Amino acid sequence: MTTFQKQRLGKYILLDKLAVGGMAELYRAMITGVQGFEKLIAIKKILPHLATEEELVRSFIDEAKLAALLHHQNIVQIYDFGSLDGTYFIAMEYLLGKDCRLINSKAKEKNLPLELPLALLIVSRICAGLDYAHKLKDFQGKPLNLIHRDISPQNILVTYEGDVKIVDFGIAKAASQTTMTQMGMIKGKVAYMSPEQAAGKPIDLRSDIFSCGIILYEMATGRRMFSGDTMHILAKVREAQFDRPEEVRPDLPENLLEILYRALAKEPANRYQSCGDMLTDLEQCLQQFSGHSSANMLTKYMKTLFAEEIISEEQHMQEITGIGLMQEKAEEAQPAAVQPPAKEEETVEKKTSPATDALKKSAAAEPPAKPSLGSESRKSLFAGIAVAIVLVIALSTTFFDNTKEPPPAEQQQSAPESAGGPAEQQSPPAAEAPGTELYQQAMDALVAKRYGDAVSYFEKLLQLGPGMQDKIAVSYAEALVGQGEKLAATDVKKATALLEKSTHINPDSEQAHFQLGMLYLNQKDYPKAIASFQNVIHINPKFPDTFFNLGFIYALSKDYARAEEMYNRVVELAPGYVDEALFNLALVQNAQGKKAECIANLEKAVAANPKNAPARNYLKKIKEESGANK
Repeated sequence: MTTFQKQRLGKYILLDKLAVGGMAELYRAMITGVQGFEKLIAIKKILPHLATEEELVRSFIDEAKLAALLHHQNIVQIYDFGSLDGTYFIAMEYLLGKDCRLINSKAKEKNLPLELPLALLIVSRICAGLDYAHKLKDFQGKPLNLIHRDISPQNILVTYEGDVKIVDFGIAKAASQTTMTQMGMIKGKVAYMSPEQAAGKPIDLRSDIFSCGIILYEMATGRRMFSGDTMHILAKVREAQFDRPEEVRPDLPENLLEILYRALAKEPANRYQSCGDMLTDLEQCLQQFSGHSSANMLTKYMKTLFAEEIISEEQHMQEITGIGLMQEKAEEAQPAAVQPPAKEEETVEKKTSPATDALKKSAAAEPPAKPSLGSESRKSLFAGIAVAIVLVIALSTTFFDNTKEPPPAEQQQSAPESAGGPAEQQSPPAAEAPGTELYQQAMDALVAKRYGDAVSYFEKLLQLGPGMQDKIAVSYAEALVGQGEKLAATDVKKATALLEKSTHINPDSEQAHFQLGMLYLNQKDYPKAIASFQNVIHINPKFPDTFFNLGFIYALSKDYARAEEMYNRVVELAPGYVDEALFNLALVQNAQGKKAECIANLEKAVAANPKNAPARNYLKKIKEESGANK
């Protein structure tokens, strides 16, 4: 195989070619700037021999214009679009992970099927991204009526960090575009089309919903929904003829079957009318799989499934960049809604107002609220912490794709398929480098969660030269966090030192800052805890547990206004434990005399989780008090 020669494209350096499709080619690239600034990106270039094809160029430009408008955590981000040396290109987010087709292939190879709750999580993230795209408006506030048209396993990427990204809006169309798909022209992968799309009829956003239903069906049952030759599949798709999911897999939950049948209705009018509606039902269905449906679990699954690939990809990145490990390793984020000590009431100042005393008595009569999600998905790394806060005022499966798989290789996304065509992976073999065996041992220990051994191996690697720390920073920091977690219950001082060291080695580690904040919180060192959680917010402003923890700290400090702001942020992010956030939000609002807001949020908490006894009982008491005061 010929080694790729690096090329410059304006301010970008093309490092190697990832894939070639019928219309474009995909490169791994780097953007460089002053003071040694470097960032990995992906470059999608229109094929040279097609640069003079006006319609294809227009289609490529349309894709870039549409994609540039999309800014969502579940959609690949576009950074730049332009024309250099007579060719058009798109610069986009570089993602380390695999598409769902390759995940399936690897899962079968290793006999590690994707569990049903993780499949539900992936499809819920697809729905979240699509719901955003479907509702997108232009700068004048006019709906774009954007439809992806090609939701299929090849276009769903799961990163090693557990993020789910929709890729390739190459055949997506907005209603206002001039280069509209002609009536009767079928685009997309036949086995994942809606009946109306397969028939060449006009489509709307409900076509994407049907495609989501197909992916969910295959993940849930472990069988292709439509199989056979193209014409046979096309006939089945047009009539929405498929085996009943409960016949394929009899143990599927009833609510999941309801989701499947609604998403897969032949007539669009009988389907979900928005991906947001489907997302709501998926999230409710996920609640029965406590502890098995978090992004952290998905991260662990990806790291286990592709452990060897992660190592070889890091080595390959060293070779082609010459600057060390560019891969951002998947952090084993362990989200945890703050769970304060069960006897926190004893630390509350005794000097309180009569209203506060009444609130304490009413809330103290209730046991601490239990997590709405399982302990695995929201557990703290530190013992002695319970879910509902105690304020100064209150106690508060796998799917199968039978298509032939491309050679196993790192993928940013599937080969660009705007005009169809097979993908051709090109990746030079990694060269043996000093310390390779030691690095392999370190990574093996890290994947196996032998964090102490991993730390020892990484420290030996540091002895190979002063430049080694930059190359192993992410993985070394992760090992330190893991070891800190193990020591937290027995040696707080050493655990703190390990976590602090981790944040110095890799300042961008959300996991390290969050767990350090939790350790400070457990030690009641609130200023340091606040600083750590603020670092997490800087890295990831959409991590709800961070705001929940800050709300707890501010409430203990009687800074109710700031606590209210934090809990409002949690509610906006709508995590699985939103009822607990609403309960705590109501408590701090009542402490400020906001009775109406308090009652409204308690009602929302009970509606979100009727089993939330503290919220239900407190709502009853507040309403009784309000009636007595009239």
